[in-house]
Amino acid sequence: MRVASLFTILSTALLVATAGPAAAEDAVKPEAPIYFLTPDSDKWLADAEKQDFLPLMSRFVSEYQATYCGIASSVMALNTLGITPPTAPQWYPYDYWDQENIFSREVLEKVKPISGVDSGGITLAQLETLLDLSGAKAEKTFASDTDVDSFRKAARAALADPDAILIVNFGRAEFGQAGLDGGGHISPVAAYNEEADRFLILDVARYKYLPSWATASQLYAALNTPDSSSGKTRGYVIVRK
Repeated sequence: MRVASLFTILSTALLVATAGPAAAEDAVKPEAPIYFLTPDSDKWLADAEKQDFLPLMSRFVSEYQATYCGIASSVMALNTLGITPPTAPQWYPYDYWDQENIFSREVLEKVKPISGVDSGGITLAQLETLLDLSGAKAEKTFASDTDVDSFRKAARAALADPDAILIVNFGRAEFGQAGLDGGGHISPVAAYNEEADRFLILDVARYKYLPSWATASQLYAALNTPDSSSGKTRGYVIVRK
């Protein structure tokens, strides 16, 4: 009887020790965003503030490679806002920004050479500089300098402005997503649904993730993550003509 009791105690302890970490891991698993092509997504989009949705969707591109999220997002914003690009022989006589002609001499010298973008992408501050050098007026905000309510207000104002585009720099881990270099990513935002309090992110890694709806608090938490390349938090950029 005493042997049986001891066996029971040891077995129970083993089960607890084995199940404990998994249970804890499940408990802290990040909430995933709601992806496109779901009933909820259709409903939210129908009732959303979506002035930027169709203009951005008509210029939606995939990042050229895994580190080009900031480049692809910039191309989408510049084309949507109608900023005049440099002449590209392959598009002449049409004006069109792409992920090659955006690398002007100034961008290569003041932001990053192509080899640097290939290996590590760009930071929030570099994104702002890239857009400014390309003829837009960009203003960055680090998440550490704001809060979720202020972010929501600024984001909604940008979405309501036909001459503004919102681009977010977020940590994928907060969405339970995979990503390079600590999971940092950059993509434009196209809509907001007030009832659900969710923003629609047009993920430029189109080969990997569909556009997704993240709550304001979830998205802010993803913005408020450290970027090891800059030593600052991530955040967002509002781009204007």
